[in-house]
Amino acid sequence: MILFQKYCSRFLLLFFLIKSIDAISQNNIATEEVGLSFGAANYYGDLNDHFGYKGIGASAGFFVRQNIGTRFAFKTSFNYMKVGYNDAYSSRPFNRNRNLSFESSILDITGQFEFNFLNYIKNIYYADEGSPFTPYLSMGIGVFFFNPQAEYLGKLYDLQALGTEGQLDAEYTGNSRYKLYNLALVYGGGLKYQATKNIVLGIDFSIRRTFTDYLDDVSGYYVPEISLPEADKGIAYQLFNRSKELGDFSNKTGKQRGTLDGNDDYATFQFQISWLFLNSICKN
Repeated sequence: MILFQKYCSRFLLLFFLIKSIDAISQNNIATEEVGLSFGAANYYGDLNDHFGYKGIGASAGFFVRQNIGTRFAFKTSFNYMKVGYNDAYSSRPFNRNRNLSFESSILDITGQFEFNFLNYIKNIYYADEGSPFTPYLSMGIGVFFFNPQAEYLGKLYDLQALGTEGQLDAEYTGNSRYKLYNLALVYGGGLKYQATKNIVLGIDFSIRRTFTDYLDDVSGYYVPEISLPEADKGIAYQLFNRSKELGDFSNKTGKQRGTLDGNDDYATFQFQISWLFLNSICKN
């Protein structure tokens, strides 16, 4: 009897799952979109630790969205953006005296599930069904590629290659070289509006919570000069401690360099326009 109940419950669960999928597939809402996005990007981390906006850069990309029923969608996005910040923008004495700066291009690829608050996508054959407008929430994961750089005497230098926190002397400092790619959790929300039968307009705000504290090349403590390439003779020496450019020589070995409060993040705010491909229509 127990065995019968076990298999009976599994059968019923499978039956209702199949019926739910079938109900979704019979609506005028299993559609695809291909679109473009453009807007702004901002970074938050060891330099921009108070959510400042003076380092905002441009962002652009394209996306493919698969609408699943009226309430759900899956979106794959490809974005390119510029981010950066400068300690000179900060009001905190610690940041201003540190005098560090960076800029980086970021290329990311994300996959996000979207939840629509309204029954999205207007049924063009039944005018009383569906909504052409909806706010939504999204969540997913992404991979991104970055390369922090700093300007010195009019020239940009790749910071990861210089090991500014002793990464090239890992046996001594314990800091290994960070990778120029990483994962991020992606979440946010936005608005979609089906302006015509095939054109969809929207705005989207997404935050990327990354798994690295080196998006800005700053994380831990000042290391001994001997652990830098060419010690105090190379460009790494000029860029690992820039407070001396302001006449401040107090940042010695072992003093705090980063804010030590977790990984770095970045966010995008974009306008979107897409083309909606309507599939064959069938009413329940």
